[in-house]
Amino acid sequence: MAGERDKYGHLVDPAERYQEFMLQVYDLWSLAEEYGYSKEARDILNQARLVFMDEFQARHPDFGSGRAKWR
Repeated sequence: MAGERDKYGHLVDPAERYQEFMLQVYDLWSLAEEYGYSKEARDILNQARLVFMDEFQARHPDFGSGRAKWR
């Protein structure tokens, strides 16, 4: 993701940083299915993903797109 980064490579803008995090969480959830992890484990990961998504949308309404906001 483009955007200004600090000396550690982290995005400076909080909304961009949270979106990048959400993309990583979605990708992890997707890989869990692809790699054949149990439905129970994937469901737990998905529940956590949805909690983070609610927080993301509350903190940064109308920001983000694509899999960062997919339910």
